[in-house]
Amino acid sequence: MIVNFDKYIDNRHAKLSKFDGLRSLYGTSQDTCISMWVADMDFNPPQAVLTALQKEVSHGVFGYYGSNKSFISSIKFWMKSRHDWDISEEWCSVVHGVNSGIGMGLRAFSEPGDEILLFSPVYYSFFNTIKNNGRVVKEIPLKISDGHYEIDFHKLDKSLSGKEKIIIFCSPHNPGGKVWSTETLVSLAEFSMKNNIIIFMDEIHHDLTYPDKPHVTFLKAAPEAEEISLIFTAATKTFNIAGCHTGTTIIPNPKLRSIYDREHAAFGKTPNRFGMIMTEAAYREGAEWLDQLMHYLENNRNIFINSMRSLSKVKVFDLESTYLAWVDFSKLNITEEELKTMLVKEAGVAPSFGSGFGKTSGKFARFNIACRTEILNLAIDRLTKTFL
Repeated sequence: MIVNFDKYIDNRHAKLSKFDGLRSLYGTSQDTCISMWVADMDFNPPQAVLTALQKEVSHGVFGYYGSNKSFISSIKFWMKSRHDWDISEEWCSVVHGVNSGIGMGLRAFSEPGDEILLFSPVYYSFFNTIKNNGRVVKEIPLKISDGHYEIDFHKLDKSLSGKEKIIIFCSPHNPGGKVWSTETLVSLAEFSMKNNIIIFMDEIHHDLTYPDKPHVTFLKAAPEAEEISLIFTAATKTFNIAGCHTGTTIIPNPKLRSIYDREHAAFGKTPNRFGMIMTEAAYREGAEWLDQLMHYLENNRNIFINSMRSLSKVKVFDLESTYLAWVDFSKLNITEEELKTMLVKEAGVAPSFGSGFGKTSGKFARFNIACRTEILNLAIDRLTKTFL
């Protein structure tokens, strides 16, 4: 079945944060501004997901979800078929999304006042989750090399205080769109094991990679890191079902799993019924839809990257994965506030502003290109007129 990603869907009044937030956060409206900030796509999920939900609604009884055996089996199936990663079903813990799972992990493996390592720029919710749990963000800026981010391990070794308990790491990288090399992942594992620091590996974007740069699952790259690692995944970004708030924490080490499970039990382990149904349908029957999506996004990526590179003082990072393009406006002789005004008020485009991703990225912005190509071209036209 051919999926029509160019189909118009009126999402403006669907109670979506992506559009409602334009007024509350940006002081503008969906009538005049193109929303390119939240990491939601503008597309319907696979038909299998819609069919599964329709069947559930038709049945009309929405009690607590029962046995999760079939659901866990679908995760095992997806990891093997899509990532050639063999996992055990007992490793899997169903959580209310990756952020929730990470929050539980912070409480399970650290104490208030402990330092949590972040390599910035990085997904802004991590900062809030760490601070809201009374832990301390230790921000290590990534270095820029030829349009990519890299970890400076030599500088990292020198920066340690001894209070670091956990690293939260994005693979693939959000917002930089980088697919980390096997060598980098192995070095990260070696660093963490040497310093007895637990790794929280956020692989929520692991399915959203382009043919020229496949994702390498962390524990395939560095299987020896199973002793210190928790892997966080979900179908939500892959299949545009973020509202189902369902994810999986994968923990091979039985000792770590036992500690995490105790925290999970204290938090409450009842899963989201609809999220379970949507996720399993997506994993069982969504592969062809995903292949077509990535072909569509690859075209959008090429259009956006080439257009931004035509602007003399604007730099865009190579987009190896995700649908989130990271753009550097720091060569412009303007302040952060002036950049925000130019983007939202003048161009009529609302990205995620870079300041939320770390202390070195105030003059950057992240653009969500998972929209109809028609809308993307309109946004590019506005940006070009403003920044040419």
